[in-house]
Amino acid sequence: MSRKALLGLVLLGWALRLLPCAWYDLDYDEGVYYSSAALLARGVFPYRDSVFVHPPGLLYALLPLAWLPPDKGWLAARLAMTLVGALNVYLMGRISERSWGARAGYLTAFCYAIYPEAATSERRILLEPLLNSCVLMLLWTRAWKAAWWGGCALCVKIWGALWLFTSLPRLRGWAVAAGFLGILLSLPLVLVSPHGFYTDVLWFQAHRPSHGLDSALERIWDIFDPRHLAITILAWIGFARGWRRADPVALQLASSWVLLVLVFYLAPGHFFHYRTQLAIPECFWAGAAAELVWRHRRLAAIWLTVPFAFVLALCLKTDNEHVQRAQTIRDQVPADETVFAFEPSVLLRAGRLPDWHGHAPVICDSYGTMLIDAGANQPSVIAAMAAKASRTRVNQRLALSKWLVVDDRAFEQVSFDWCKAHYRPYYGDVWLVR
Repeated sequence: MSRKALLGLVLLGWALRLLPCAWYDLDYDEGVYYSSAALLARGVFPYRDSVFVHPPGLLYALLPLAWLPPDKGWLAARLAMTLVGALNVYLMGRISERSWGARAGYLTAFCYAIYPEAATSERRILLEPLLNSCVLMLLWTRAWKAAWWGGCALCVKIWGALWLFTSLPRLRGWAVAAGFLGILLSLPLVLVSPHGFYTDVLWFQAHRPSHGLDSALERIWDIFDPRHLAITILAWIGFARGWRRADPVALQLASSWVLLVLVFYLAPGHFFHYRTQLAIPECFWAGAAAELVWRHRRLAAIWLTVPFAFVLALCLKTDNEHVQRAQTIRDQVPADETVFAFEPSVLLRAGRLPDWHGHAPVICDSYGTMLIDAGANQPSVIAAMAAKASRTRVNQRLALSKWLVVDDRAFEQVSFDWCKAHYRPYYGDVWLVR
């Protein structure tokens, strides 16, 4: 496998992730993750002081950048994620080469570089870029090294358990050791508040309400998204051609592929960035079709322009509303006065973190906090947010907040009438307490 050719594909994948990351919209999850890491660096612990609904692996990874001023730290974290994405392109190519040969490695690396969900997620501060790196290292290594990376995957996201399960035939006892290692890696923060960890991570994921009434066809449409469907179909062809000579890694990827689709189908909610995990098995098995693609390379080039075009189109998303709200906070809210935002990314752009002073819960993740406070057996997210109990901790923090950012999320999670009863419009979306 030519190093220059693979490096070119890695640089292509990095460019598709790097160039838009400065203006690409800063979404809710990114705000939660970076704010939680930044507060941890300042002595505010997840699970004990604030809700964090995942294992702490991403927080560990962000700590070296969490000391920066918030308006610079989140951008530095994004740049770091683009490097993680470039590493993932490289690892995909090498793993595929080992199973199917050099041409397959090039095709797999290219498919991963242009896989829309991977390219988009790996320019953002999300769990999936780091999770994919850990999973790819799990696939690349064996014995104790694989156990280490499997433990890291589990420490990043509970979905790491799926990859440990599918690695049992290949790694056997080392896969079990990886599970214990994932628990050990989480212990430093778990021991600070065992009950908080149980509630935030295990209880929340077990009782998470539905995001809507998706029909079976709608959920299937989400999973087999047209934006990456060209690569999925290529993967089906590759699997049909290559499954008889599959090695243990290929078999693990095949079983993981099936389980991921099943989990996505049954999950109470499904989001675009979840499908970054699908990029691993689909791009790998697409590589198994390399000989066919090479024989029909002109047709294949046209075929793969579809996901590539979607990646370029997704680069155009901007964050104008959050930028304007952040500028309003900078201009109108004194630095020594408290402001609450249901959308934590707005505060990051304004150079602020969620307030952690006073005798009230710290709210980094208002969505997760309200769903936990709403209790079990909620039929939907909307019903959970409407429950009076859902506002228990949020109200305690709002009682200490002089300013409130009233945006779409505020209307969804409380209501316009509630905001109007307790705050009055001041300037734009920034309201002042009555």
